[in-house]
Amino acid sequence: MPMSNSAVQKLGKRLELPEAVSEDDLTLLEDLLIDYSELLTAARGVVDELCDVLDWPLGVTHRLKTTDTLIQKLQRAKERGSSTNLARIQDIAGIRVSGRITLTEQDRLRGMVIDRFEQEGHKCSVKDRREDPMVGYRAVHVIVAIGGRFVEIQIRTVGQDLWANVFERIADIFGRGIRYGEPPEVGGEAVTDIISFMEGFSATLYEMEKTVDEATVSSGEREASLALQEPTLATMRQILQETEDIKGRLAT
Repeated sequence: MPMSNSAVQKLGKRLELPEAVSEDDLTLLEDLLIDYSELLTAARGVVDELCDVLDWPLGVTHRLKTTDTLIQKLQRAKERGSSTNLARIQDIAGIRVSGRITLTEQDRLRGMVIDRFEQEGHKCSVKDRREDPMVGYRAVHVIVAIGGRFVEIQIRTVGQDLWANVFERIADIFGRGIRYGEPPEVGGEAVTDIISFMEGFSATLYEMEKTVDEATVSSGEREASLALQEPTLATMRQILQETEDIKGRLAT
């Protein structure tokens, strides 16, 4: 029988303490992730069906947070003076859809996802990070509530996805907390400058996407309009490669 939300919340309270995690609690967390894995598989099937209907080059991936990642998330929140309800964490199970699409097409896909899941009786909420980015991160997230659990569906343009991948690599090097506005673990002011650059680049990229979207709507020439952003995307791909190289050298 799946754990109740109150039992999950109590488990989270125990896991957020800095003491060693007990074997019993680790087993409970692993069982909880099995529940999420089943939900994720079902939700992925729905998203795949929707993407198959569209004549757009979309890539779909999914992931489940690990026990270590969840425990670290809970303990970081506790260290900051707050407490995270494990039962209310919305990104334990995640699906990512990304591709060479316009902002209007991103909105259309968001609507399709919401309509499909709500038809099946699941409540959906939306986090639109395009106008209100988090440390430069832009995307549209649909949070689907299924049986008291959540599946987060991220919908990204190719530019938003490239930017996020670069910032992930930077966070791997200088501290995962920078994704949430926390100071870097190493690097100091130099990393702060890198973050400021990435936030600025995100804003530039978004303005370009809005221009492309307007051009597509007004002219109806989808491919020609999307081609306008290729120089900016090429720069992002180069930055991603260079960041990968730096991460690789540091790991050896």
